[in-house]
Amino acid sequence: MSGKQQVEAALGLARGLLAEAASFNFQPSGLTGLVRRYSAIEFDVPDVPDVDGYLFQYGKVSWFSEPTFVLSLARQLEVVDSTGEHDYYIQVQFEFRYPLDDELEFAGSYSEWWFPEDKRSFDVWLGSIDRATIMNILAGKTPREFEIWQDQV
Repeated sequence: MSGKQQVEAALGLARGLLAEAASFNFQPSGLTGLVRRYSAIEFDVPDVPDVDGYLFQYGKVSWFSEPTFVLSLARQLEVVDSTGEHDYYIQVQFEFRYPLDDELEFAGSYSEWWFPEDKRSFDVWLGSIDRATIMNILAGKTPREFEIWQDQV
């Protein structure tokens, strides 16, 4: 047994970390700390590039009933079939949702991937997210909600 977690447990483990964090800061500044803790969990994925990575993204979205701005950090894990071939990916999203205002509309949208094969370390990458202009903009706003959810892509 490898001691690694099954990919199917990814969402429950993420939500468990939030439940254990008695003092989670429900502002973007608390997000990278939570994701850093989540990154310490190893999952049973193939030993090849691009099977366990992270996506930082933000922007206006149109799938909610109210105009919404979303900031999220997602962990993407590959799921393979019984023969070891790629089947699909899951993305566990750590997502803040804000009412859309003029300042957030003007902020636009952005996305950036990180994988272990990248030249920058994960900690350096997360540090760059903490220093991103959007984090300063959102620091003065109250999120409508924070949710950890999973999607299959």
